[in-house]
Amino acid sequence: MFDINFYKKSYPIKKNITQGKLSLNEFETIEKEFEALRNKTPAIFNIETTNYCNMKCVFCARTIYMQRKNIWINDDLFEKMLDKIQVYKDDNLNNFWSWLEKDAKFDPKEVSENGFYFSVVSRCLILHGYGEPFLDRYLIKRLEACKKRNIPVYFSCTPATMTVEKVVKAMEAGLTVLKFSLDAMDDDNIKSIRGRKANYDESIKKILKLLEIKKERGFKTLMVPCMIAINNNEKSKKMHESFINFWKDKDVYAYIKSQDNRWHFEQNKELKNNSHYAKQYCEYPWTSTTVMAEGNVVPCTQISNNEIVLGNVNKNSLEKIWNGESYEELRKMHITGKFPKGHKCKERCDQVKLYEYLKKNTDKNI
Repeated sequence: MFDINFYKKSYPIKKNITQGKLSLNEFETIEKEFEALRNKTPAIFNIETTNYCNMKCVFCARTIYMQRKNIWINDDLFEKMLDKIQVYKDDNLNNFWSWLEKDAKFDPKEVSENGFYFSVVSRCLILHGYGEPFLDRYLIKRLEACKKRNIPVYFSCTPATMTVEKVVKAMEAGLTVLKFSLDAMDDDNIKSIRGRKANYDESIKKILKLLEIKKERGFKTLMVPCMIAINNNEKSKKMHESFINFWKDKDVYAYIKSQDNRWHFEQNKELKNNSHYAKQYCEYPWTSTTVMAEGNVVPCTQISNNEIVLGNVNKNSLEKIWNGESYEELRKMHITGKFPKGHKCKERCDQVKLYEYLKKNTDKNI
C-alpha cells in the first residue's frame, strides 16, 4: 500500500510541476510543501518475506546480478512490521477512488494495469520481493498474521512454483489478491522468459482448478492472470489479445502490464510504458517504504541487491528511519537531481524523477 492521502493532497503541486509551471528555482518551496504533507508514519508498500527463487526470469535483476544471501524474514520482525501498518477504512478508500476518477483522470474500476495499481496496490500490503512467495515455508503463518490484523494482502507468483493445495491454504488464510505471472501462451516461449522450470500447460490447469475450488468454497481471493509486455511487435500484440480473450469469461482480473521501472536499460527501449508512472514522476520517497528480508529499509521494490539502504529495522525503528537523515537526503536528490555518481535511482531506473521535470522547465525559461 502507499500513502493515498499524500498522493491526493500533493496532486496540485504535481500538476504545476508536470505542466511546466515550477522549475529548479522553486526546489526549496517544493521540498517544504512535500515535507508538510508527508505522513510521519510510513506506509509499508512491500515486505519481502523471502528471496528464495528457483526461476530464471530474463528481465529480473535477481537472475542477472543479485548477490544477497537467500533467507526468510524473521517471524518476530515480520509481525513487528505488521503492527506498524495503518489499514485504510472503506470511506477513505472510496473517497480517494472518487477523487482519482474525477480529478486525476484514472478510473480505478477499469481492468488495466492502472486500474489494478489504484484499486489493489493502494490498499494491500505486498508480500513478494526478489523471491517466490510459495517457496516461503512460513507463508501460511504470515497470511494468518495479516488476517488477524485485518490487513489485505497481495502477492505475485509464477504458477510453476505453486501447488493447488498450498494456494487453497493461502485462500483459507485470507489471501486477498493472487497474481499469476504468465508471459507467453505456449511452453517453449514461457520457458525462454521464465526459465526451464516454467510450464505453461500445467500452470493453466492449476489456475483453472483453483477457479473451480474458489467457486465451490466461496473464497473471495481475487485471481489475476497477468502478462508482461516483453515486445511491442505485431506477434506480441496478437498474443496479448489472445491472452485477454482466453480469460474474458472467467472469474479473473486479467491484464497486460508494461515493463515499467526497468533497471536494465539494455532491454527493449522501444517498449511503451502505459502505466501511470509514465505520466508523472517517482513518488516513492514520500508515499511508501519497503522492508527487505534482512530488515533493510529501501525506497522501493526495484532495489534487489541492497544498492540503496536507508536503515535497518533490526537496529532502528521504522519511524526513525523514515524521518531520518538518509531519507531526507534521498528526497532532496529527487528534487534537485544532485545524485552521487552511480546512484541506482539516476543510473539504473527508467522511471522519471521529479528533478527531470524541474530541469526541463528551467531550461525552457532560460
